[in-house]
Amino acid sequence: MIGRREVVTGGLLGSLAAGAGTAAASETEIQETQALRDILKGIDDKLEEIKTALDQGLRGNSMTYGNVGQLRSTIEKYARVTGKFPDYCDVGLGIFYDVYDWHVRQQQPIQVARVADQRLMILFMFTQLLVRWEGDVNFIGVPFDR
Repeated sequence: MIGRREVVTGGLLGSLAAGAGTAAASETEIQETQALRDILKGIDDKLEEIKTALDQGLRGNSMTYGNVGQLRSTIEKYARVTGKFPDYCDVGLGIFYDVYDWHVRQQQPIQVARVADQRLMILFMFTQLLVRWEGDVNFIGVPFDR
């Protein structure tokens, strides 16, 4: 018959507990115990990061996905000043992808078209976003009307 003490001290937890509680433990055992603790702490930190990312992705505010939140605040500022949503806004390629991914994620219809100067345009809410791929990928321009 196996006793409780043998079960507890036989596994990984037993080696951690025994290493920390034994006054006569060798320097090597103490280093190994500390190394195991560091590894377990690293794993715990990574699992916490994954949990946070999944929580934000599954339950977070859908308008804060990627750079969509920054775009939204830019459009809100324009709407507060003028009293209407802008007709156009220039965005970088990264913002375009974030808006596209937002549409896919929210299962919204995606309206992408080419405009006269061969630029891509995607409709986001009530504003047409014109892609400026020659600049910064996270560029958000000043919204404007016709």
